[in-house]
Amino acid sequence: MTGDTAAAARHAALVEDAFARGQAALAAGDTPEAVRWLDRARRLTGGEGSATLSLASALIGQDTPRAATLFAAVLAKADVREAWLGLATARLSLGEAEAARTALAGALRNHAPHPGIGGIALQVARLTGAPGWCGITGAGEVVACPVHPSLVETRVDGRLVPGGVLPPTWTRASEAAVTIEGRHLIGSPIALRAISRLDGHVELWKGGLRGWAWHPGDPDTDPRLSFGTGGGTRDIVASTPVEGIAGLPPLARPRGFSIARRDLPPGDAPVPVRGRDGWDLPGSPVPRTPPRRKQDARSGVPEAPEHAAAASTAKARRRNDLEQWRAGAEAGSAVIFVTHDDGGGVERQIAAAVAARRAQGHRAVVLRPTRPPGCVTVDDGEQGDPLRPRFALPRETASLTRFLRGLNPVLVELHHFLNHDPAVFQAVRALGVPYTVHVHDFAWYCPRIALMGKGDRYCGEPEPAVCDACVAATGTYLHEDIPVAALLARSRTILAGAAAIVAPSADTAGRMARHFPGLAIRAVPHEDDDAVEEPPPIAPSDGTALICVAGAIGPHKGFHVLLACARDARRRGLDLSFVVVGTTIDDRKLIDTGRVFVTGRYDPEEAVDLIRAQNAALAFLPSISPETWCLTLTELWRAGLRAAAFNIGAPADRIRRTGRGFLLPLGMRAHAINDALSDAARGRSRLPVPAASGYKPSHSHNPE
Repeated sequence: MTGDTAAAARHAALVEDAFARGQAALAAGDTPEAVRWLDRARRLTGGEGSATLSLASALIGQDTPRAATLFAAVLAKADVREAWLGLATARLSLGEAEAARTALAGALRNHAPHPGIGGIALQVARLTGAPGWCGITGAGEVVACPVHPSLVETRVDGRLVPGGVLPPTWTRASEAAVTIEGRHLIGSPIALRAISRLDGHVELWKGGLRGWAWHPGDPDTDPRLSFGTGGGTRDIVASTPVEGIAGLPPLARPRGFSIARRDLPPGDAPVPVRGRDGWDLPGSPVPRTPPRRKQDARSGVPEAPEHAAAASTAKARRRNDLEQWRAGAEAGSAVIFVTHDDGGGVERQIAAAVAARRAQGHRAVVLRPTRPPGCVTVDDGEQGDPLRPRFALPRETASLTRFLRGLNPVLVELHHFLNHDPAVFQAVRALGVPYTVHVHDFAWYCPRIALMGKGDRYCGEPEPAVCDACVAATGTYLHEDIPVAALLARSRTILAGAAAIVAPSADTAGRMARHFPGLAIRAVPHEDDDAVEEPPPIAPSDGTALICVAGAIGPHKGFHVLLACARDARRRGLDLSFVVVGTTIDDRKLIDTGRVFVTGRYDPEEAVDLIRAQNAALAFLPSISPETWCLTLTELWRAGLRAAAFNIGAPADRIRRTGRGFLLPLGMRAHAINDALSDAARGRSRLPVPAASGYKPSHSHNPE
């Protein structure tokens, strides 16, 4: 099993565990606990899948507006019958009958009726003055339920259908209108092709055929297929549930089928496989033999015919992308941003910087590395930008410089070079325009970026020879194998040529200045702490004290500290637990302590509300390396929490200056941390703890 495959399997197990816990809590009648776990499952899946629908359903009656929002979010991505029905239920619960009618129509117009739709459909019809509701089953039967006994009329593509039973050709018709005295019932007109539509695939397999199929508008029906031609046509029903098919909407129910070689029609002609609507299944007609490959005259190796076409398409797309970028150069000047592709706080700052430059009238040109490294891509800073030409570095360094020069650049902002080929510096410096350097971490002099040495501890920033030994023992996070002295020399050259060097805090500026003396480094905070509303005093907790940890918690963010605290709380039976609003490098270990819950990833705009929703007593920043700013601290304050942190880096300076929390000595043991947090949560704190400690950097250390 490869590393990526193993990671995917671990992630899938976390999703399954969260979903199972949520379902178990629902069965036990514990809705708040069910919501907590189902929301985790939703976040782990990126908002896709049945977990979102299960969460939305559980929220009806507890947080119905949010339930409606989640159902609508599912429907924005896929036409799912159960999501329409759930949205109708939520809207009706909120007293929005007309909105419920609209959602109900969505469930009925493109789908066979859900078995449980009758009660709510009749209620909505009565409330909105509709004559009734209707639908059409996968067998072509009209289901019409009038509010009052009335004569119902059905027309298919304008032709009257007697008896309410559609003709056998209904799967090829467009729509059915179901009316009472000329008034449409809810659901009418019904899109017949949406209900009969077949999705799937068929392919050659072991001399026979195999495939899968399902009806998105009629998921309860096993698809009936036919294969062969003329009098040799035979029927088959796809009835075996299959899993693992990518790209399907939530609650999809694909069924598998196979046709043995002996059952195929005689001859060598391709075999058509069709649905009940007479249309070929994707992949049909299926050739009896695999497609031949064209011989490569140079190597004698068979060449897939699609390879040359794909390469040609890629070249054509790149030419088109470059032309469109050059056309935009006529709009005015550009500012070039060099950054990494790891997201996080750096990406948030890039987004803010791009917006600021656009407000000044400049075009944004963002250079990011590819994965795996080797190329640089160009985008406009917008997610989903379709124009992303790429350049292979260092081979295309000159081409990249020519391209960028043609965009009328007036400034370059160097934010991060992680995963970039060093040639990117050569390309942008050759433009001859001013550039500024924006410090986000310590990759300028630390190949491990976060100043973490042996034992995952703050290294103390020693001499280069010690750093080289550290890198040899623990590895580097840079894309290149470069000695620390060479890294320092290259960084000094780049920094010395900058029009300005900007760090987000005085602490960071001071650390950079110690490694690069003589350079002017300006501290410009990412945010204005004075503009943040003062968090209320810590309210004493009566029961279990809940401590909130937020962000992406890896080694330098204090994962091992948090794990040690959780295990200590369990071992001593403390009334203390933790919630991580965000992600960690090993959710399983934390959750298995019984003292930690992990929400899963969140979008920046929901951070404050999600933190506030945990109802924690206070926050804890377990970071053990000097953070350059910490956007998470601001979010914690905005959510109304005061924060404890170790006495290192910008967060410590910010807490010390504002008084919105307290500081702990770096290297403090887990039991002492828990005692301090428990005392603070119960109003017994004698903090801040004095800053002096016996901490020694980079020595092996058990935080427990």
